[in-house]
Amino acid sequence: MTPTTDPDAPVLPAAAPLYSVRNGIWTISRHADVSAVLRSPSFRMASPHDRVARIADRARRDYRDLLILLDGTMLFRDGAFHQGHRNVVRGLVQRTMAQWTEPALRELARSIIDALPPSADPIDVVPALADPLPLRILAALLDIDPEDCHRWRAQAMAITRSWLPTMALRDLDDCQATAASLRVALPDTQSLGLMAFLLIAGADSVAGTISAALDWLARHPDWQDALRRDPALIPGFIRETMRLAGPIRRLTLRVALTSVEIGGTMIAAGDIVMLRTDSAHRDPVAFPDPDRMDPARKDAPLLAFGGGAHMCLGPLLGTMEAVVMVEAVLARFQLSPAPERGQLFDHEDWRIFERLPLRLLSL
Repeated sequence: MTPTTDPDAPVLPAAAPLYSVRNGIWTISRHADVSAVLRSPSFRMASPHDRVARIADRARRDYRDLLILLDGTMLFRDGAFHQGHRNVVRGLVQRTMAQWTEPALRELARSIIDALPPSADPIDVVPALADPLPLRILAALLDIDPEDCHRWRAQAMAITRSWLPTMALRDLDDCQATAASLRVALPDTQSLGLMAFLLIAGADSVAGTISAALDWLARHPDWQDALRRDPALIPGFIRETMRLAGPIRRLTLRVALTSVEIGGTMIAAGDIVMLRTDSAHRDPVAFPDPDRMDPARKDAPLLAFGGGAHMCLGPLLGTMEAVVMVEAVLARFQLSPAPERGQLFDHEDWRIFERLPLRLLSL
């Protein structure tokens, strides 16, 4: 396994801003420094659109569908376009929370578990337990068929998994082919970018949190007992899961608009910064005894939801989805690791299980 595929790979320690001559990017990893960048108006999102357009022109490639998708994804945009899409997403989240109350989510979680076939063998909990709840909610939110939602999510993930700061032409060709397939299903260019964003932010991040929580519980059975004794600890446990093993390692790259000081270091205008939330979440200044799971922790805020103008709009909904799924699983099963270790997707920005075999013993 590589550091990006091994669930037990160590996290880089938080440190002062560090510049890489090799790739020309600043790495920001201390909690206070990452927070400062997120709140600062001196940075904009680093969209890959222009770089891909230049590559397409030089290599004489037709990447029109990929460029449309990138240009329409609010994750890479600022200003009026970004604010307009945020208003749309805010309305969708409010409508979803009105429809999917906590009792309704609990009923859905129980129905997902009820549908599991009996098995004495380990099961892959990613498709069985982590994916279904956020995908069904997203399908209902967008009024689309759950199967379409599942298929489009797989296509969006294919682009996300292969997306790297430097990519081979064959990888960009694959991304273009996938984007073209998505455009056939979603010919409206505004819907294409918004759908891709929602599939990643509304499904992948929640499913990644659920699978990470189940993995932690399987390897720490004492926490299963503790959460069953006191279910009120589960929201704090989910928060700590997002801190210690959450789905986001690094946030979208930013570009400095002006020279700005971060953590005592001057970042020049035009410089690119990478925000390492995984390191910031283990910063001992922000989180004393950072490697300890502590559901009662009341330390610094999580950075997994971003910040500033790009602050996530659905943290309450996403957290509630993970909480009710973990509650339902603990009420029905004792979890234990399978002989085969779980495997993460091979991506430097995400920590999401591709598969996670676990044993589920009925209580």
